Amino acid sequence: MNAFQELIKKAAPIMAAVQSLFLYVITLSAIGYYVDKKFKTFPILFIILVFVGLFVGFFQLYTLGKKVSR
Repeated sequence: MNAFQELIKKAAPIMAAVQSLFLYVITLSAIGYYVDKKFKTFPILFIILVFVGLFVGFFQLYTLGKKVSR
């Protein structure tokens, strides 16, 4: 294997975690937006779920980064 393939192989878990961070934030903010529009409480759940998505995504990044560094 050449050096580029080794680098991609090592970076794959981190790239997957970044992708899931993005998906958590988008999915949870969309759910919060929909529920807020339905109950006419617009920014409340949207903001809460955006922060929950950020927390879950960054926690996953942290745990995967910890595994990779070992």
